[in-house]
Amino acid sequence: MRKIFKEPLLVFLLLGGAMFLLFQQVSNNVIPDSAEIIVTEGRIEALSLGFAKVWQRTPSAEEMDHLIQNYIREEILYREALAMGLDRDDPIVRRRMRQKMEFISEDIAKSNVPEEKELQAYLTTHKSEYRLPTQFSFRQIYFNSSERGQAAHTDAMTLLATLQKPAGKDIDVETLGDSLMLKQTFRRAPERDIARDLGTQFLQSLRNLPTGSWQGPVQSGFGLHLVYIDERIDGEAPALKDVHEAVLRDWSSVKRKQTNEAFYEALRSRYTVTVEATPNRTKTSESAGKVSVAAVSQ
Repeated sequence: MRKIFKEPLLVFLLLGGAMFLLFQQVSNNVIPDSAEIIVTEGRIEALSLGFAKVWQRTPSAEEMDHLIQNYIREEILYREALAMGLDRDDPIVRRRMRQKMEFISEDIAKSNVPEEKELQAYLTTHKSEYRLPTQFSFRQIYFNSSERGQAAHTDAMTLLATLQKPAGKDIDVETLGDSLMLKQTFRRAPERDIARDLGTQFLQSLRNLPTGSWQGPVQSGFGLHLVYIDERIDGEAPALKDVHEAVLRDWSSVKRKQTNEAFYEALRSRYTVTVEATPNRTKTSESAGKVSVAAVSQ
């Protein structure tokens, strides 16, 4: 007997027979909702279009018959699977069905075309997100803290006092300070470029400095700087026509989320949900969007 059960073919036949008997037992007790399959003219057209999309030609009569027979096979197996409850407790099926429901909600959201006044109201509410960056035109003199040490601050203050005197206007600042792998003069540089080149700490100090005089020393990631701001162009909220595409994109994203949530809440209100208690939490019951909590003895 041991030798017999070691034969792979025999084991395969036994397992196959057991599965067949189980299927027969289950399928005899489960009847699909409908035993009628109607392959409509619209369905045939859809099958033909699907074939043409892949193969770039219409199917032959034989190919069309194969498509129809394959559809019938799929429909029968699908209905039988539903009747047997094979779709239940399958995470892949559940996830796919959830996605299809969310696609329905997405389609509803996409059909909502905003009026210009809605986009303008959105821009007004979120103007800080679209505000054009402030631009600076300035000159800087660099002092290398790594090489000068504590003397960097003293040297910077000494030169600053000289530059702030009336005669300081005639000094050629291009030859002053230490060398730095950055330009000494910035022309209408936006804040993001200044932050990228000299750091956010330098940019924050620059925002607080007056124009038309030498100021400092200002700290950056490289060391210390004396700064002369020639021009500051404050950023302004743009007109809708200048950022229309970006506002429409962001408005649509917000509306899509709101529509999805409203769609879910409308469905959610039809259910009563009870979450059973666990050792670390109490039982909760939710009906029509309201939650109540009741302690349960363990």
